[in-house]
Amino acid sequence: QDLRDQRLAKGLAVGAGAAAFALTLLAWASGTEALEAPGPSLAAGELAVPLALLSDPTRLAVSAVVALVALGVQVYSSWYLRTDDRYPRFAATVSLFTAAMLLVVHSGDLVLTVVGWEVMGWCSYLLIGHWSRKHTARRAAHKAFIVTRVADIGFVLGVVGLAAGAGTTNLAAVVGTWSGADADGTVRGILITLVVIGVLGKSAQLPFQDWLADAMEGPTPASALIHAATMVAAGTVVLAGLFPLLAVSPLPRWVLGVSVSVTMLLAAVLAFAQSDLKR
Repeated sequence: QDLRDQRLAKGLAVGAGAAAFALTLLAWASGTEALEAPGPSLAAGELAVPLALLSDPTRLAVSAVVALVALGVQVYSSWYLRTDDRYPRFAATVSLFTAAMLLVVHSGDLVLTVVGWEVMGWCSYLLIGHWSRKHTARRAAHKAFIVTRVADIGFVLGVVGLAAGAGTTNLAAVVGTWSGADADGTVRGILITLVVIGVLGKSAQLPFQDWLADAMEGPTPASALIHAATMVAAGTVVLAGLFPLLAVSPLPRWVLGVSVSVTMLLAAVLAFAQSDLKR
């Protein structure tokens, strides 16, 4: 029974990953113009929540890369964890993480961005702590969860402020409202800085860098998916969507630039004394 479950899990995980990659590659190759798919359009008092999705050549290119990496991880995991009795759970979590990352990439609504962002954080906790029988793995998972959740306080506050000021969670409308001449530059800078804080947490930049090295306690496929290719780069996707606001706000650019620069130097220095190649 366990062997059949393993085979079924491998078939579903790899098959779904291959299908996702094929579909994103086909959509990207078709060269379609930018499209917006309307959602159920919820109303939260005076706040409009359209829950729309966006698709354009750039987003499709990113999606194709994400799907390709996820497929490679699923194939590698089926061999790497072939003797692991909890492989089906691992494969399912990787699939959920991939779906959340694709949601962030194609989100045209700040609510959907937050949903995908937080699901990625939850899946990261599960993948890092997959070998939960080890104390070090449990500790690493808890640290990653707590540190990134603390940073996400800023992310959520920033998103709430941007949406409240625009009266909608639609990404294009938010950018249009806050980039207008009548927008308060100081408030805009503070809100984008809060979003940047959340991005720094997910990307393990100073002062949130400590969780990433410990997260190497997770299985190698998890490290390849989360910490080398997708989750730590998810902030780039979010900031790209808000780039017109970032471009006219000096404060978040300084916070982002200083944090990333110091993190690069610190990582290079620490690498000289690190004996664990994976870390």
